[in-house]
Amino acid sequence: MSSSSALPSYKKLAALFKKIKSELHPAQTHGLFCGRLCVTPQLRDSDPELDKALLDVEGNTQSQAILSNLYKESYHSLKQFSFEFSLILPGDDADLNTRVEALGLWCQGFLIGIGQSATPLKDYPEPEIAEALSDLAEIAQINFGDIPENEEDETAFFELVEYTRLTALMLFNTVQSDPLSKQQGALLH
Repeated sequence: MSSSSALPSYKKLAALFKKIKSELHPAQTHGLFCGRLCVTPQLRDSDPELDKALLDVEGNTQSQAILSNLYKESYHSLKQFSFEFSLILPGDDADLNTRVEALGLWCQGFLIGIGQSATPLKDYPEPEIAEALSDLAEIAQINFGDIPENEEDETAFFELVEYTRLTALMLFNTVQSDPLSKQQGALLH
């Protein structure tokens, strides 16, 4: 799956993580940022404490710029609620098992990002939120390893990616448009 041109590519993030000797996964990191953005009342610069905890990039200007761009561009593509928003995953040239693993890690990161919120999603009355979070938790536990490369499995993978993408957009827009989220944001500032 290719990502929006403004987002760093999966390969670029993987190269960055390798360069700085980080064990983080590009898909999981993007999921984490998107989860945090879903429950953050407004765009703020990427949190330097988060950057340091994630990548220990303090003092590495290029790495900080890449992370800051990832954070900001993820916010803007979520906010536009358009086809521009995509998950940072390995390209279609990667084997299916690698792509399935990355999707599971993206969902794990997303759920971790949401879990770090000051606004618990259990406070939202929409039943779709609980169902969506449950579905993402199931995808996060997806098994991979010996998935055969065939058209049926490729189609199923594509459908899971699309469902995950639309679910992230729905969660972002539901939470961002909700008065509870705006009230929490006012209390934080």
